[in-house]
Amino acid sequence: MTDMAGMKAELDGLVREQADRRALREQQGEEIKARSHEYMTKQVQAAERYVQHVREVAQRKTKSGWSTDRSHAEPASAFDAEAYSGGFEPAPRPVRDEPRAARRPRAAADEEEDFNNPW
Repeated sequence: MTDMAGMKAELDGLVREQADRRALREQQGEEIKARSHEYMTKQVQAAERYVQHVREVAQRKTKSGWSTDRSHAEPASAFDAEAYSGGFEPAPRPVRDEPRAARRPRAAADEEEDFNNPW
């Protein structure tokens, strides 16, 4: 009979442990949900601030005489294109002395790092 009492006590302990684990899991789930909600709320607020900023910039551009039409990049007022036409030359590309095969080969770690980089 003591064997039966020991088994019952062990079973009761296991049931209590299972209930405790379930309660802890539910509590952690609620905490994660609350943190996620807080994070998403902050993201929405940041997005709203960004949209408001873009709208304000667009309004300032239209009030200052700049057109919001993307088909041209000139202000709404007269633009003296000849005053800006000279003086811009793109920089020449550097010439490499060694052939492509002589350059240092990429390491496998570099390729893996590039693959895992989300940017």
